Amino acid sequence: MAATLSPFGMRPINLIGGQAFSGGTVREYLLPSNVALAYYTGALMKLDTNGVITPWSSTAPVAPVWTGTATAGSAGIVGICAGVRYVSIDTKQPLHAQYLPTGAVTAGYTDVWIKVWDDPDQLYTIQCDTAVGSKTNGARGAIGQNVQLKTFTGSATTGLSNMVADTGSNWGWTASTATLPLRIVDIATPNDTYPELIVKFNLGVHSYYNSLAI
Repeated sequence: MAATLSPFGMRPINLIGGQAFSGGTVREYLLPSNVALAYYTGALMKLDTNGVITPWSSTAPVAPVWTGTATAGSAGIVGICAGVRYVSIDTKQPLHAQYLPTGAVTAGYTDVWIKVWDDPDQLYTIQCDTAVGSKTNGARGAIGQNVQLKTFTGSATTGLSNMVADTGSNWGWTASTATLPLRIVDIATPNDTYPELIVKFNLGVHSYYNSLAI
């Protein structure tokens, strides 16, 4: 029971439509050059034009508004960080971890790979940043609505992302707005003070379902 706000980013649970699920498809991206950002498990990942996989770090991604063509899309989003692997500076042995510090390549980390859950049909759980309050029908009143993301940082202690669903006072920020990036498919923990949503990326947010290239 989540009586307190304890974010973990986004966690894969299964695929939309009952497709076969084996824990989430993971693609590994080599980190060939330094990035001035830390990597946390559960964080939103994007692919830059130089081929470097990078944490999303600013405002919430925007879904395209479909009016015959895509406009204002969030090109480059390829999924959620599933952890990292690299050769340890101290032991010179391969190491798998949930967290990679800022500037790792400059610091001497070698053979660095970022793991990403990249299936665009993936369903995830994510915690909300506010209590349900007086929303009609409680948490279940948000099923079928859209929601945005916020807090693109994480914890070096746990290695987990602090990203949450930005639900607003009394969940007033869950809405039909087409530019919000996530669709609420279900509520995983409807009786919690800070419930966990089951969500998927809206059409055009994920790079694989977006005709706008990076």
